[in-house]
Amino acid sequence: MNILVAALCIGLATTLMVTLGMLLGRMLGQLVGKRAEIVGGVVLMLVGATILYEHFASL
Repeated sequence: MNILVAALCIGLATTLMVTLGMLLGRMLGQLVGKRAEIVGGVVLMLVGATILYEHFASL
């Protein structure tokens, strides 16, 4: 397959997924609002803590 065709397919798929994600996020954001922000923040902190723990556990 030509690299140009592959790049075009990847670009179109990415654009579609991002657009759908933005639309879904906008709808869900109106429904859950501030609670989603809090849950997202907690998830990010847990991911960071997990990475930090794995880093120090491997020393």
